[in-house]
Amino acid sequence: MELISASLGSKPRYDLSGRSYLVFLLIGMTFSPSGVVNAEEKMISKTVTPTVINVISIGGTGLAIFRLSPSDFPAGSFGVPKQLLGIDWNTTSYPENIKESVELCYSRPYNTAQRTCVPIWPGSSGTSTDFNDQPFGQGAGLTIKHHVLGGGARLGYPAGSDTVTVRYRD
Repeated sequence: MELISASLGSKPRYDLSGRSYLVFLLIGMTFSPSGVVNAEEKMISKTVTPTVINVISIGGTGLAIFRLSPSDFPAGSFGVPKQLLGIDWNTTSYPENIKESVELCYSRPYNTAQRTCVPIWPGSSGTSTDFNDQPFGQGAGLTIKHHVLGGGARLGYPAGSDTVTVRYRD
């Protein structure tokens, strides 16, 4: 910034035209909290033990339900658009039952009626980006569904817990 000379008795003023103005603006944005762009990846991790399966002749389903409530997000982030970057999952299995299949299901915020599911594998881990194009934020839901066929144990007990880690950014 250049100091422009002034006549006697007047205050000095600064020339904020051209490049000087841009430098001044950039410096101001750097030190202003509202001028900082936050593209930092954030994570929410949850662990749930799936339900015991009452196996009937056609089989049964055990569920691990993960709800994303306002307390899972940083304070003051309600209403701030969020972008889903991926869901890391780690599943348990029902070892006493036969022909187990597993699905990872996603429901949009506050809309459990519209659920999208993709197949995953029992007793393993992985990452899904299948839901990244859907709206994400408080009220979104994840479910891991364990399906077993009849013919094994009458009650299916999980060997452990299911875990999901949701990666996102504001």
